[in-house]
Amino acid sequence: MSLSRLAVRRPVAVAMFFLAVILLGTISFTRLPVDLLPDVSYPRLVVVTAYPEVAPGEMERQITEPIERQVASVPGVEAVTSTSRDGVSLVNLRFAWGTDMDFAMLNTRERLDNVRGELPEMAGRPQILRVDPDSEPIMVISVAGDDLWELRELAENVLRRRLEQLDGVAQAAVTGGLEREILVEVDPERLEALGISIAQVSEALAAANHQAAGGTILEGRSRFPLRTLGEFRTVAEIPDVVVGRAAVSGGGGSRVVHLRDVARVTDGFADRESLARYGGREAVGLLLFKESAANTVQVARLVEEVLELLRAEFPQVTLDVAHSQAGFIADSIDNVVSALVLGGALAFLVLFLFLREPRYPVAVAVAIPISVVGTFILMGLAGVSLNIMSLGGLALGVGMLVDNSIIVLENI
Repeated sequence: MSLSRLAVRRPVAVAMFFLAVILLGTISFTRLPVDLLPDVSYPRLVVVTAYPEVAPGEMERQITEPIERQVASVPGVEAVTSTSRDGVSLVNLRFAWGTDMDFAMLNTRERLDNVRGELPEMAGRPQILRVDPDSEPIMVISVAGDDLWELRELAENVLRRRLEQLDGVAQAAVTGGLEREILVEVDPERLEALGISIAQVSEALAAANHQAAGGTILEGRSRFPLRTLGEFRTVAEIPDVVVGRAAVSGGGGSRVVHLRDVARVTDGFADRESLARYGGREAVGLLLFKESAANTVQVARLVEEVLELLRAEFPQVTLDVAHSQAGFIADSIDNVVSALVLGGALAFLVLFLFLREPRYPVAVAVAIPISVVGTFILMGLAGVSLNIMSLGGLALGVGMLVDNSIIVLENI
């Protein structure tokens, strides 16, 4: 029995089937992630290693070459290129398309752990960076106020944590503002006169600003852990640190040398490596990164709701959205959807004018939305997001559907 004859003989079953397709398609449409472009995993990794104040030649010999020898044996690597600069080593790994980059990153990390013992002690830990479009922030929030240091502290301790609690937000990075730094400026002449080295000063500061476990206390059936609190509580405690002993001139014995005798302690700010401005005014920036499977538009909506609560909680701070991908994504998808709907409507109008029979254009007009809604089911099962590429494919599919419908109608 042919499919068309079965559909004609069982109209109720066919109607229920299409109603189920419409229902499941609508549910799938509400759950599909919305993004600008499809998820593309570029088969490339970059290993970055910092070794401050080292010439490019030494970087290549001490850092780049050992890393290249190790990562060249990573499974799936097609090419390895490197660049050695002043204080920075960059090693690029190119893999074949279709390689699982999560496993490739894991294998690369294992090779780098093996080479860590060959690198200089003062060199930084090699970092692996992925070339991924999703690594760009989906939103940039400006935090403006009077005191840049207080703004930085507020952004680090309050705003960042509140935003990272939202579903779909993977990370919130803080940029700009002022970072507090306790600077110890040592006088070399005083050190030489007292016979104390800079290493002694560093070791004394590290030992004075240290806390460790102190054992346990057993009281009845309970055991309580102890720890020694040796960290600095205020800046005024730092100059009183004992850094060594110096001989007393003109006689025997020695005296205690404090940090204030050989150095000056300043409570200030670290050198600024980033600067954030919004509306011609210096501010602190919050960069929001989404999770890989999150809906960009929905995440942006949740962030806007939290920002409204934060504005009411901190009226002295100005919170503005400096950049958001959600608006551009929504506009792009709306344009594609409008083109899809307009194309279907024009196709129906053309069919109605040329065929001069209402039944046939109505049949085609009913088949177009049902086919599109049914496609959402397959997109949900395949893990395909709603983006300009997938919606553009749907628009092309509608055109092919109209052409095929005309051919079928002419053969009936």
